[in-house]
Amino acid sequence: MSFKFNVKKQGVAGLLGLVALLLALPACGGGSSVGGADKGQSGAAAGPAQEVRVAMGDFYYDPGNITAKSGKVRFVLTNVGATAHRFSIKVGNSVIATSNNVGAGREAVLEVDLQPGAYVLGCTLGDHEARGSVGKLTIP
Repeated sequence: MSFKFNVKKQGVAGLLGLVALLLALPACGGGSSVGGADKGQSGAAAGPAQEVRVAMGDFYYDPGNITAKSGKVRFVLTNVGATAHRFSIKVGNSVIATSNNVGAGREAVLEVDLQPGAYVLGCTLGDHEARGSVGKLTIP
């Protein structure tokens, strides 16, 4: 496969884009995947994300206790409250993933790759956790 590329006409940005495209092409074929079983991930990580819908209210998550399979999990977050909320996943006190602020009546998506374990959910905006925006996430 060969490409002609005129750097004078296309510029450096175009050349960088072409290089990025060429580097990505081998990843499009079949064969082995990066990560996979070598890192203890389940086969679920390679497929589509499991979807979990969460309503974020003033001041709660519904459901508050979530169980999901290991691998990619896509949280669809709907703010049913009157104030902005956030959906954060923590191990102990360390946040490992968090959504952007989700305004009242808005929806957002947070997609994460999760390993088996117990996680804490919480809205890290202001005092929302203290007021009840907390939950548990279990990945068996």
